[in-house]
Amino acid sequence: METSILLILTPFITAGIGWLTNWVAIQMLFRPRQPMRVFFWQWQGLIPRRQQQLAEEAAEIIEREILQQHRILHEIRKIELGPHLQEAAHKIVWQRIGPQLRAIPLLGNFINDSTLAKFEVIAATAMQEEAVPLMEKVATQFEASVNLKQLIEENIAAFDLDRLEAIVNQVARREFRTIERLGAVLGFLIGCVQVALFWVTGSIQF
Repeated sequence: METSILLILTPFITAGIGWLTNWVAIQMLFRPRQPMRVFFWQWQGLIPRRQQQLAEEAAEIIEREILQQHRILHEIRKIELGPHLQEAAHKIVWQRIGPQLRAIPLLGNFINDSTLAKFEVIAATAMQEEAVPLMEKVATQFEASVNLKQLIEENIAAFDLDRLEAIVNQVARREFRTIERLGAVLGFLIGCVQVALFWVTGSIQF
């Protein structure tokens, strides 16, 4: 009788083992944060242990496949500065230069709105002429001074693991649950196979 009960429970026991094994495997992605020594075995979560390596490889892939530096420079050069320069010229003339000119004795009497409007046109035209060379200088300076790969690598390597774990769990919670349940299902099936083998070979009599 006890043997029969044990055989009936076997698939459920192996299902529990399968679920627990997959749950532990998922937890070991991030935990433990710091290395733990169990006898002669050092145990640390996969991502904490490999964070620097992951940062280096991810930075290389992102730079090579997604954020090539020349592509970013191309996008910088495509920025249209015209409206911004027009607005800047208006503010400079009417809010800064105009009040200062009008405050000058004698000369200020000759500064009216029409004069300031002409100054605005001159300033806007001059700024428009300098826009393309300025953008080229910005793009060139960016290329010379910014190391995209190093920047990405440093940010990934310094990323807070608690926050990363929360993000991963939020995004992949359903998939993690599926993996855990799959472990239980496979464990149950293995238990059923074991019971069947015992029965077929006659090792256990019901």
